[in-house]
Amino acid sequence: MAQAPDYSALSETERLNFEKLFRLRQQKVEAKTAEVFAFRNEKPPVLVNSAFYHLFGLDPDSIPDGLFEDPAVMTRFQERLYYEQIKAVDDDFVPYLLPWFGCGVAASALGCRLEFAPRMDPTADPRYYPIQTPRDVKRLEIPDPKRDGFMPTVLAYLQYMKENSFLPVSFTDSQGPLTTANQLVGYDKLIYMMNDHPSAVHELMDKITTTQIMWYKRQKEVLGLGMAESFGDQQVYTGAHAGVWFSDDDAPLMSPEIYREFVVPYNSRMLREFGGGILHFCGNATHQVENLLATDGLLGINNYNLHNIKALGELQDKVRGRLVIFACDFTPLEYEPYFREMLDRLSPQGMVIDSQYSPVVGLVKGGRYVPIRRGLEGRAAVLDYVNGLLAR
Repeated sequence: MAQAPDYSALSETERLNFEKLFRLRQQKVEAKTAEVFAFRNEKPPVLVNSAFYHLFGLDPDSIPDGLFEDPAVMTRFQERLYYEQIKAVDDDFVPYLLPWFGCGVAASALGCRLEFAPRMDPTADPRYYPIQTPRDVKRLEIPDPKRDGFMPTVLAYLQYMKENSFLPVSFTDSQGPLTTANQLVGYDKLIYMMNDHPSAVHELMDKITTTQIMWYKRQKEVLGLGMAESFGDQQVYTGAHAGVWFSDDDAPLMSPEIYREFVVPYNSRMLREFGGGILHFCGNATHQVENLLATDGLLGINNYNLHNIKALGELQDKVRGRLVIFACDFTPLEYEPYFREMLDRLSPQGMVIDSQYSPVVGLVKGGRYVPIRRGLEGRAAVLDYVNGLLAR
C-alpha cells in the first residue's frame, strides 16, 4: 500500500530552508522575467512543475480532507507541495499561495451554485443558470464581497494565508467577463441572447466587469498589492509586470465579430483599470489575433496550446514584440519531439515555457490521457532535456 502524502505543517528547519530557497529563486526569476517583458531575453524561463494549487492532475488519494473548509489545511497543502518542488527541481517556478475554490467564485456571488464533489475541483452547477431572460439581467445586482457567494470565504482564506506564511499570496483564480457570462446564462442561451437581445448582453457584460474590478480591488486591499502588480499568472511569476490576469477560455469558440463586439471592450476595461495584464485561454485562438492586439492593456497571453505548436507559432508570429507568450501545456509522455518542435518553431524572445508535469497522468498525441507515475526524476528529466535544447 502506498504511503499517504505528508501535508503536515513545515518544521521550523524546513520553513527556514524553504524561505532561503524561495528568495534565491525569486531573485533569479525576477531578473529573467524583466528581460522577457522587455523582449530582450535570449532564452525563455522554463518551468516543469507538478505542484498545483488546483486538484486536476493529482492523485485523489493524495488530496487532504478539509481543503475547502479550513484555510490551514489548504495553506499546509500548498506549502508542502511547493517546498518539495522547489528543493528538488531547479527550474523557474516561483511559488505563491492562492485560495483555490475553482473557476466560479465571482459567478457564485452573482447567483451561480458551486458544487463540491469529493476530492475534485469545485465547479459551477451545469444544471442551474440564474440568468434566463433579459429581465433577469435587469434584476442582477453588483454583489457584496462580505456577503455573497464564496467571496467572503476567499477573503478569509486570503487573510489567513497572508498572516500565516512567508510566501506571497495571490488573488483567487479569475475568469473573464465572457466566461462568467457563460456560467450565468449557459453557452447556448448566451449565443441566442447576443443575437436576439444584444443590449441585454452588453448590460450583463458591464455588470460582470464592474463586479470583477471590484472583486480584484477588494482582494488586493486584503493582500496589500498595488493596482499594477500581481504575483503570478497561473503559477508563472509576473511580479510588477502585470496588474491582473484572467481566463478567457471561450475565446477559441467565438467568431471574431461576436468577440469584438461583446468581449474586447470589457476585457479592455478590466486591463486598463489595473495598468495592464495577462489573458489566459486553452486551445487555438489565432482567429482572434486582431481582437487581442486591439484589446487595450493586454500585455501577454497565457496559452495552453494542447500540443498544437503550429497554432502557437502562428500566434507568436502575429504578436511578436507586442505581447509576451506564456507557452504552457501538460507535459506529453513523448516530450522530446514536442519540445524540439517548439524550440525549432518559436522565438525565445518574449516567451516563457511552462510545462505542467502531472504526477498521475500524461497527455499523448491525439489528446488521450494515460497513467504516468514518475515523480521528481521525471520532472528533472524534462528540465534537463529542455535546457539541453536551449544550450544548442
